[in-house]
Amino acid sequence: MTKKKKKFLKILIVFFVIEIVILLISGNLNKELHIGLDDSGKFVIKNIEKPFDLQKKILEDFQPDQYLEEEGEEPQIYGSEKLYNFFKNVFGQNAIGSFRLLRMLLIVDLLLIFLAILIRKKLFERPSKPQILFELIYTVFEEFVDETLGKKNLHFTPYIVTLFIFIWTCNMIGLIPIPGFMEPTRNLNVPLGLGIMAVAVVHYMAIKTKGLGKYLKGYAEPLPPMAPLNFISELSKAVSISFRLFGNILGGSIIILVVSSLVKFIIMPVGLSLFFGMFVGTIQAFVFTMLALTYISAEIAE
Repeated sequence: MTKKKKKFLKILIVFFVIEIVILLISGNLNKELHIGLDDSGKFVIKNIEKPFDLQKKILEDFQPDQYLEEEGEEPQIYGSEKLYNFFKNVFGQNAIGSFRLLRMLLIVDLLLIFLAILIRKKLFERPSKPQILFELIYTVFEEFVDETLGKKNLHFTPYIVTLFIFIWTCNMIGLIPIPGFMEPTRNLNVPLGLGIMAVAVVHYMAIKTKGLGKYLKGYAEPLPPMAPLNFISELSKAVSISFRLFGNILGGSIIILVVSSLVKFIIMPVGLSLFFGMFVGTIQAFVFTMLALTYISAEIAE
């Protein structure tokens, strides 16, 4: 263990030194180190002026359609021109944002389906490490469902586990350093869709458990005039659970960008990504899942 720690420390020191050297050679954020052939065909190593505008960078990352419209630039779509043109015909001015979001959701879905098929085929009596990990996650949430809803409602466990894994994967995938990758949950449409779905499941189960008459009667408690307020209160659950997830993921992404620019993108972004990406992303996925479970418990309680 000590040898591994020393090895990791050496790698960290080397990485830090390389970052410092690159910064000193490049000068500052307004310059970019260019290594390669110039316009005349000569091999050169020189600094090229590249103005850095933090406000424009934030706009480019989080409101790409508005940024491209203001700058008059063509979007980077990474080899999906036909698909992008289809989105452009459907969504118009919001094409690039919608295209990037749906592409990331498709990647997340395909990744989860692939993992599910792979793990299902690799089930052993003596489980492998991936199998142990997923069984541990399932067991933990099964215990939460048991404690909250009781053993007769353990059939909710697959839904709760799927919800957590999907949100967690969406929060983590933005950490992969591939051009075009982003967290789908930093777009309000995804958390809001998940929130509406969670509340819809809650009320479906409430009607199924209590019956339609008793369910509707619950809105008139303690007095019939309170029905509109009770209805609005139920709608606010979807809004609050959605905006909590959206705000934390979007805020974390903006903080990483802002602080990284202040420290000239040295070392700090790695730590920020680990904290806001992995830690906060995991916490927010867990909080969203637990709130959905709590709402179900409150509605189907006798």
